[in-house]
This record gives sequence, C-alpha cells and structure tokens, in this order.
Amino acid sequence: MSSFIKAQWNKYKARKTKAGIIIDFMLLALFIAMINPSTRKTISSFVIRYTMLSPTESDEGIRLTKEDYQWRYLNSEGQIKKFSDLKGKVVFLNLWATWCGPCIAEFPAINELYKEYGEEVEFVLLSNEDLSVVQKFLAKKDYAVPSYHYLDELPQLLYSQSIPATYIISKNGELVVQKIGAAKWNSASFKELLHKLIEE
Repeated sequence: MSSFIKAQWNKYKARKTKAGIIIDFMLLALFIAMINPSTRKTISSFVIRYTMLSPTESDEGIRLTKEDYQWRYLNSEGQIKKFSDLKGKVVFLNLWATWCGPCIAEFPAINELYKEYGEEVEFVLLSNEDLSVVQKFLAKKDYAVPSYHYLDELPQLLYSQSIPATYIISKNGELVVQKIGAAKWNSASFKELLHKLIEE
C-alpha cells in the first residue's frame, strides 16, 4: 500500500510545480477548515471581506410612504425609538446578526463609515438577537456603531429574509440603495453618494 501511495505522490510531484503544490495544499487546508464549524464563519468572513464590491445606487425611484416610517425599535438601554423620528434625515438601515458571516465581513467597513459620518447620517443597525449578545460582540471587536433590536415588524419595503440587508434612505424618503448581501460601504464611490445625499 505504501509503495502505491509513494508512486502516486511521485506522479503528482512530476506534474506540478512547487508553487502548484503549495497552492493545492493551501486549498486543501482551506477546505478542511471550512468543514470545521468553529472556523467556518471566520474564514468565510475573511474571504467575503476581500471580495466585496461597492454598493450601487438604485434607479427605481421608490419612496417610503408614511406607513413605511411607522415602526419602532429598541436601543441598547432598552429605550423605544421611532423610525418616524428619522424623517428628513439620511438613514443607513442595516439588518444583521452576529452569527452571519457576510454581516461580520462588512462590519469593519460600516464601523469606519459610522466614525466618519455618524454626525450627519442616522445609522440604524437592527438585529433580532438578545441585546446582551450584540453588545458583547460590539465590545469584543471594539466597534463604535450602535446596534438596535427589533420591536415592531418591518414594513414590506424594508423587509428581507436574507441578511445582511441594507437600505439607504434620502432626506426626502427615497430608497437610494437597496443591497442584499455584504458590500464595501467605505468605498470612495459610496462615500461620494453619501456626500451628495447629505448636501441635498
């Protein structure tokens, strides 16, 4: 048996360059790591983070109705917030969870964006997880962006079965960006769009 394995190994080595062998072993290690549930989220987040694209502006011209603003959420202290209080402001609404690999992948970009635009844009990051779980996650990663908890059901326009889901709403209630999946929120092109919305 060992002579068969040795013969196969020698055939493999003869067909491959050293770089090819290294790449094969790296892919094998990645595959093995992805099988392990404890490392899967970390690895998938890493891969997603480095392959994310900048979000694009919607050209559908959809506006939120009065009813679309009529829902509430909780802050980290358990205080009730009304989404209707954000009318007339630029809103970055993100639906996420701590167990979601793509959510974790885009979080550093969102946090960076919050640090830069937190005074001019309302960041509402919603999770249906326990507030303590979310706060522990944010503290561990040293994220400054606040997170909130669902209180009411979201209107159909802002609802998604998939996360992360992000909605950028202009001051006049137009749904400017509607992105399902991770995105590079700190990209130059998105910051340019945000500047334009802030100046309106």
